[in-house]
Order: sequence, then structure tokens, then C-alpha cells
Amino acid sequence: MSLLRWLISRDYRKASELRAIVRKHFRHQSDVLPTAHRDAIATGLTEFEATVARPEVKGPEIQAAADKLEGIANKWLQRYPNASFRDNAESFLGTFALVFAVKTFFLSPMQIPTGSAQPTYYGITCEDLRDHPEVPFPSGVSGWLSKIWNGEAWYELIAEDDCELAEMDARRLKPVGGTLPIPFPGFDRKFPVPVRLANGQLKTYIIPWAPEEAKHLGLIDPTTYGPRKTRFKKGEPIVRCVTRSGDRIVVERVMYNFRQPKRGEYFVFQSSGVGDHPGAVTQGTHYIKRLVGGPNERLRIGNDRHVYVNERRLEATDPGFERVLGFDPQKLARDSQYSGYVNGQAYIAPQLAAAMEARPDRFSVEEWRGEAERIARGGSYSVAKYFPDEATVHTLQPHHYMGFGDNTMGSSDSRAWGEVPEQKIIGKSCFVMWPPCNWGFESGPRKKSVN
Repeated sequence: MSLLRWLISRDYRKASELRAIVRKHFRHQSDVLPTAHRDAIATGLTEFEATVARPEVKGPEIQAAADKLEGIANKWLQRYPNASFRDNAESFLGTFALVFAVKTFFLSPMQIPTGSAQPTYYGITCEDLRDHPEVPFPSGVSGWLSKIWNGEAWYELIAEDDCELAEMDARRLKPVGGTLPIPFPGFDRKFPVPVRLANGQLKTYIIPWAPEEAKHLGLIDPTTYGPRKTRFKKGEPIVRCVTRSGDRIVVERVMYNFRQPKRGEYFVFQSSGVGDHPGAVTQGTHYIKRLVGGPNERLRIGNDRHVYVNERRLEATDPGFERVLGFDPQKLARDSQYSGYVNGQAYIAPQLAAAMEARPDRFSVEEWRGEAERIARGGSYSVAKYFPDEATVHTLQPHHYMGFGDNTMGSSDSRAWGEVPEQKIIGKSCFVMWPPCNWGFESGPRKKSVN
């Protein structure tokens, strides 16, 4: 049947749909229908197609031919029990199969849970606003728009009396309740915050619709992993923050069936079995990293924060590294900023500076240097076990790759846990699909409430 006629004629489209339905059921029943019935239906289909195929046939004649074919089908085709249920089930299964096929072989959604790729792709981030009472919280329609468009959730918890946190290890604070991503009575995730009042009494505040971790409520200092603040006066905010959802990206799964991953691309891999020991990488999930080294290549990370591949220094002119290697070498590497890539030795100075900046009151001036250096040196091993200094060279195995996160001061990547086998790679990042404010191939710098 003519595509043009199908586009411009409603009667022709309906006739085409009727023919498709009759032909489908005829095929399904052809082996059980009596010969006479099969011949009658086949003849009816032939006459219908011959009539409708003539260009001069218009709406009334098409309708008459369709009515005749429908009468033949109703007379000779067997009726199915629970026909509407069967049709709905068939539609559902067809849709499910299509979605499953697309997700498995072409495009897959993925959430960025951590900050290892920032500011290229954002994980869940929290902006602590306890020291900024001037920042207004959205409410009503503006609050919902902020949630839908920016992926923002705003939380505030005010101390009703003088108190202090009852749990000083804020990492032990965990949510309770359901895990549905949308509010639903009985299934919302609640976050209990226990405090000790001035009279010694324990009290637990509850934050509804809360995130999964205390750090996403501003309770944990990301540098020291201790609570940002422990004592609160009556009327002071215990929690006042805006939490921004991690980017949801689309992973393209076709390209790597036809070519090898290229340096500079953000690739996604299955984490099970990756890493030099079982605890090195969270198992049963997916990681996303920027590819820096491939099979049989020799890698090292200089104190200049550049990667050397077979002793050739990667530059900002190399595809994929325009921003991450376009940093100012006069500035220290910082969390969630493009700062190149640091080895274990180069990690210490910026980590020390960040720790002292975040908690200047934690130790006396005399104590700070030694304690902060201990924190920084301990972290340098976990961040860059395979590249402790600029002299260390790592040679990759055949069919293996190494990937680094763009957030070099806050990324667990191949510097710490080693190589990724080729068979674990499932695809490359394609574009950010949510939140809408970050639509594009990369999310770019994230807007903050306080500049």
C-alpha cells in the first residue's frame, strides 16, 4: 500500500490497520481452520487488497470494502476467549521486549551516584546552608519546579533546645523506611538525627523524604569524615541544606561492538571482578571513568598532574582532555574542579590544605600540621596505590584498560584499584537525560545557591 496515501487518507490508514489485524489472526489460525473457511478468508483478503490498491478508490468505497472484509473475518475466524485481556497482554509483552532489547543492546540509563566524575558528570551533592540564613528556601510550586528541573531537595531541621549530636561518628547515621524515589505514605525514607539535650535527655529528630547518606544532609565533612558541627543552640539549624540529585546519563552500547574504546572517552564498565582484591571496587554495579590507558601501554603520573603514556605527556589538546588538563598549574588541585590527575605524592599538599581549610578549629596550630599530614598521607595510598609518585610506571596487560575520574581529589579509580578487563566494558557515555537543567553531552559546572 502507498505510503503517501497512508499519510494523507484517514480511511486508507484504518483499512491498512484492519488488513493487518485480519492477516495476523488468519496466520495464527490457518492450521486449525477448515479448508473452506481458509479459502473464503484468503479470497476476501485478496479482493480487499485489490480494491483498496486502486488509486481512484476513495473514502466511501474503501469503507465498503473494509466492512465486507470485517464481515468475512467475523464469520469465519474463530473468536478468542478473553480477547481484550489477550490483546493487552500482547501489547505489554511487546513493549517490554522492545524496552529490554533497547536497554540491553543499544541504550542503557545509568545514575551517577558519586562525585568521581565532577564537574563533567555530577553525583549527589549537598550544599550546606547553615551559615547562610539569607538564602530563601523554595516552597509550593517553586519547590516542586526546583525538584523537577534542577533535581534539588531542600532540608531544614531547627534545634528546639540547646543540644549536641548524640552520635559523633556521623557516618553511623543511617536512614530508615522505604526507598521509593517518589513520596508515598508508608514508603518514604526517614532520617533520624539523635541529639542530647542540655539536661542529658536523648531526643531524635526525624527528617522526612531524606537522602540515603548523612553527607547528603550536610552532617559530614567530606574531608575529615567527622561531623561539621556538634553543638547547637536553641533556634539554630541542625540541618539546613540543598541536596542535588546525581546525573542520569544514557550509555551507548553499540559503538564498542565495532571498535576499541578510545583514549579520552568516558566509558562504563561492570564492576564485578574488577580490582586487585574483592573489596577494592563495589561489586554488582557500574562505574564510569575517562579512559587514559589501553593494552600494553606504559603509564605514569607526573608531579605536574599530567599523565604520561609511553613517556608522551597528555595535553589539553588531546581529544577528551581539553578541560581536565586545561587547569591552572599555579593552583592546588581541588575537589570537584578540573585539576589534572594527581599521584600519591602530589595528593598530599592539596588534601592537607583542604583539611585545614575545612576544619581550622579541630586542632591547635601546633597540632594541625602533623595531624593533617597523617590524614593526607593515609588518603594518598587509598587514592593512588598504583601511582605513589611520579617515577612509578605501570604497564597494562593485553586487553585491559585504565580509567581515571575527572575529580582527581575525590575519585576512586584505576590509580587505586588497577585495570579494567576489556570484557567488562559495556559502553560509552552518551548524554545527560536528567535533571533537565543538565541536558547535554556533559553536565558542566553545577549552579550553587551561595557563590
